[in-house]
Amino acid sequence: MYLPVLAVVAFALIPRYTYALILETRQTTDQITTVNLADNTGTPMHLASGFLYGIPDAPEQISDSFYENMGFNYGRGSGAQLAAPARGWIFGLTEFKNRFESAVSNYDTARRYNAKFILLLNDLWGADGTQPAGSVFPGDDGDWDNYDSFIVNVIAGINSNSMFTDLAVDIWNEPDAGTLFWNGNQEQWLTMWSRGYEAFRASLGTTVQLFGPTLAGAPETTNTWWTTFLAQIASDGTVPDAYVWHLEGSTADVNDDLQTNIPILDSMLSSHGLATKPIVIDEYGVFAEQCPGGSAWWISRLERYNVPGLRGNWLSGTELHDFFASLLWKSDPTDATATGYWTNGDYQVYQYYNQMMTGHRVATTGSIDRLMDSYATVGTDQVRILVGGRQVTGTWQVTVNSLSSVGLPTSGTLDITTFQFSFTGSHTGNVGAPTNLGVVGHAYTGNSVSFPIFQTDTTTTWAFEFAVA
Repeated sequence: MYLPVLAVVAFALIPRYTYALILETRQTTDQITTVNLADNTGTPMHLASGFLYGIPDAPEQISDSFYENMGFNYGRGSGAQLAAPARGWIFGLTEFKNRFESAVSNYDTARRYNAKFILLLNDLWGADGTQPAGSVFPGDDGDWDNYDSFIVNVIAGINSNSMFTDLAVDIWNEPDAGTLFWNGNQEQWLTMWSRGYEAFRASLGTTVQLFGPTLAGAPETTNTWWTTFLAQIASDGTVPDAYVWHLEGSTADVNDDLQTNIPILDSMLSSHGLATKPIVIDEYGVFAEQCPGGSAWWISRLERYNVPGLRGNWLSGTELHDFFASLLWKSDPTDATATGYWTNGDYQVYQYYNQMMTGHRVATTGSIDRLMDSYATVGTDQVRILVGGRQVTGTWQVTVNSLSSVGLPTSGTLDITTFQFSFTGSHTGNVGAPTNLGVVGHAYTGNSVSFPIFQTDTTTTWAFEFAVA
């Protein structure tokens, strides 16, 4: 979505008997996230390191280090909310071509860092949330000639700019989001889907991937946007290369969670005789969740389910095309071409995730209450665990199992270093590397160690490290 115009109490300061009291009470609750060091889940791919828009059209306006340090690997955009003469197809061919140039620029930037890229056809059309009332949409009054011509020009742009590597197309974005990006009914949208799909396949084959349904709502058996879509693609064979939806709802909504969505989608696919496909969440997280704790929670979820994800972007106008979807800021945000960027505390989470969490991933589970989660890797030197809460305060617990699988004894004392990721200054703050809170020795038995997370605010988060033997 884009918009129309604990602190931990440092462990070293807490007596060990306090840990024992906390853990004794927490082990019987639903507030425990676990790590299984014996369960290798593969090489880190940093699946959460993409974002919607956030890239200036001027190449190199944001220096390489900002992209590289956070491991940017997935972009998405097509000139949304650019002013005349780049407002999109419904304002004429020239305005379409000018808007397409923005998409090409962003694609070229993404490819520079070996990142994948998604085109949004609704934005190229001009349906970006700023379109005037009464704007034409594909298939209005049963007229499909305009849409067919639009698709021909999109395909021509892809061909003329050699946009063949790691490109996907969202045939339409969030048609279920009221009239923000779509003003027709479901039947009109479904006809548009099949018509566009068949045109792309006829011209480009499978060189360019086709994503859908790209709904704001997650799969549910009561969601008719999903049920009619699945029925249609099962009937006419217009099956997307990836099933795509957005997770930008309430943190209290269990449907705003892959843990809920994936079993439901699998069941719905089976009932329509459709095979599973890769999943891409090409917008995740509301603005309030775009902080160290929230981002770490999303990283943990996306990694567990092996799903690529792109941060939602809650800025608008020229800011939509800047700031890495609120990971960076600068002294004059109103100047679209100004430089002088700095990183906020949320960026530092992605940098740690990219640069430090190497080796191989290991299995984790989130807390039963779904409010705390963890992502963990085993490197050649250290085990690293990143935790994240979902806009919560309170006390949770991390339990790390199978310590012997990294060469440690099954009982003893384990020295763990804690790093604090702060959100000082919120989205516009200038924040450097996480704070090293020091080392605490944790006594353990049974090949497992547990320790508490004291979450005293809703934005701060933590990483824990200990040496492998």
